[in-house]
Amino acid sequence: MTDIPRAYDILDNPNLVAPLPYLNFLRYLKRKHPRFGFRRLLQEAPAQWDALNKGQKNLFQKQRILARIARSTRARLRRVLQRNRASPRKRNAVRRPIYDRRPRASRPRKRAR
Repeated sequence: MTDIPRAYDILDNPNLVAPLPYLNFLRYLKRKHPRFGFRRLLQEAPAQWDALNKGQKNLFQKQRILARIARSTRARLRRVLQRNRASPRKRNAVRRPIYDRRPRASRPRKRAR
């Protein structure tokens, strides 16, 4: 496991974060290999868990996962706000259907700074 597991790789619902890191690792492994059955998952998980170093195991702690979820939602909101601040004619602007039907202004507005 060379790539860092993202919070959404482990679970969708923050209420389901397990208090034990190993259980969160099992959930991550199941999401990474959805075709694995319960038996195969329990056969392969201990070897992979033992192969992880201390820092990688800490990524599956409850507090770390919840912090990553909170950080990702804040970053997502920040990206939306930055897109809304941009000019609507720019490529990254968030467009809403109501504004597309509005007639164009007869004269250009002054830009607020």
